[in-house]
This record gives sequence, structure tokens and C-alpha cells, in this order.
Amino acid sequence: MYTVFQMTEATSHQHLLKLALTTAANQYDFYLKAADAAVTPQVKALLMVLADTEGELVDRIRLMMATGILDVIEEVAKDTFSYEDPDPTPFGMDRTPFATSTPDTDPRLYVCNRALEKEFSGFTFYKSISSRAKSEVIRRLFEYFAYIKSEQIQRIRRVCATF
Repeated sequence: MYTVFQMTEATSHQHLLKLALTTAANQYDFYLKAADAAVTPQVKALLMVLADTEGELVDRIRLMMATGILDVIEEVAKDTFSYEDPDPTPFGMDRTPFATSTPDTDPRLYVCNRALEKEFSGFTFYKSISSRAKSEVIRRLFEYFAYIKSEQIQRIRRVCATF
């Protein structure tokens, strides 16, 4: 006789939170390693801010996994997250072919573009889960995660636009 495992709403939440935790933890590790290797003070500072924000998200997801998501949902329900979908266009694409540095050879632009790529990937992942969620609770939670990513993309754009 076979036992059929049916995913309950609680196990579904846990599964989705594990996916979110893995995404956030990978990005946190990327930012710490990139900050350690960064030479430019502005890039190092940006990466540390992004690592801190990602670390807070990791801690928050771990807390949700341990205590549940109701407290967060109540907090998130108070806010409306309005933002436009961020622009995924890499930096430095407007440079002429004769410029001395390109997005591939300028370490500042490379780091900025990698960070932008990672954040946009996270944003897309969270929006995807939010848009397909059958539960209003999960939809709001992952909309909140997408909002955090859109804020991080704005930070990257503000700092990296000066290079």
C-alpha cells in the first residue's frame, strides 16, 4: 500500500520559505565574497549594504520558519508595496567601443552588473511565486520579498550610476 503525501498549506509555506531562504542565503554569500574582493570603496560599501539587507532577510525568513508567518503577514498587511518593475539593463552598455574600460574589464561595472543580475533574478523569482500563489497569505509575503528586491535594485542603480 502506498502512502500519498499531500502538501498541506503549512508544509507548502515551509517549502516556499525554504526556497526563499536558499535564494537569500546565496545572495548574502555572494555579496560578502564580492565585498571582500572589491577594491573600490564605493563598490565595497554598496556590497556591504546589500549583504546587510540580505542578511536581515535571511534572519527574517528563518524567524518565519521557526515561529510562523502570521506576525509578518499582519505587519505586511498594513503596508501597500507600490513599485514599478525594475530595469534589468546592465550598466556600461552606453560606452563606445573605443572606451578604455568596458563592463567586462571595469571591475566596478562588473560587480555592479553582477549585483544587478542577482537582485533582478531574486525579484523575478519572488514575483513569480507571488503571482502564482493560491493563498493570499503567500501572495502578500512574496510580494513583500519582491518589494525588498526592488529597493535593493534602486540602491545598486543609485551607487553604480556614478561610475
